Amino acid sequence: MNEPKLGAWTVLPAYLVLLLGMLVIGAQSQMRNVVVGLWVTEAIAVALPAVFVLCIARVRPLAYLGLRKLSWKQALVAVIVATANQPVVSFLTWAEHETLPRTLVEDFDAQQRMLSTLFAGRGAYLMVATVVIAAPLGEEIFFRGCLFPALRKSWGVLAALLVSGALFSLVHYEWVGFLGLMEIGILLAALRLWSGSLWAAIIGHAVNNFIAGGAFLLHLQDPDEPTPTWALLVGAAFLAAGIVYLARLLKRDLPAAEEQAPR
Repeated sequence: MNEPKLGAWTVLPAYLVLLLGMLVIGAQSQMRNVVVGLWVTEAIAVALPAVFVLCIARVRPLAYLGLRKLSWKQALVAVIVATANQPVVSFLTWAEHETLPRTLVEDFDAQQRMLSTLFAGRGAYLMVATVVIAAPLGEEIFFRGCLFPALRKSWGVLAALLVSGALFSLVHYEWVGFLGLMEIGILLAALRLWSGSLWAAIIGHAVNNFIAGGAFLLHLQDPDEPTPTWALLVGAAFLAAGIVYLARLLKRDLPAAEEQAPR
């Protein structure tokens, strides 16, 4: 007997639980200890709702989440794509920085300074390790493991990419960085779609966070320093190329791009 697939309206309530958990559990635990609080947030507030809803639906979690074997070539592609995506995020963040209301921009800049201070303090390497391990595992289990295939079943793959990306961005509460985070979410979902494995998204997420954390650690995220023009041009070009490739990916009928229901 085939196990049931989850639909959008089964998983979206779990997203609301995730938001509540981040506000109640995540905020409180991170106020006491940032590193420990982040691990608690990712494990309990983010990953646990996904595992719970899969168990309630009588779906085998490991199979449904897409924790399938990944080849070394696919892993390498995930690393390269996530690395090359950094100029795209910079370009989108710059565009929002230049166009959104000044109050939002100032709040974003203050948050960037706070993060730079946090990464520069004691335990900086623990912070980097946390954002490279805890965040990719917890967030990929929910967003690309559970939410994305459920949205795809109900609304189709394009809507699933866009909506899952937007919901992923929303939990970070960064209005100036919203488009950049949404694009990262879309890219990670595309990696799962392309490879058929959640591990590709986990690796891509870890690489993205490693580069971002390293930039804070090396004091390269100064909001008062303008983004170089060449980086913006590269980001715009990579974004256009990514859109073209994603359109081609959505048209392909490859087994690696299919989300099969667990049996």
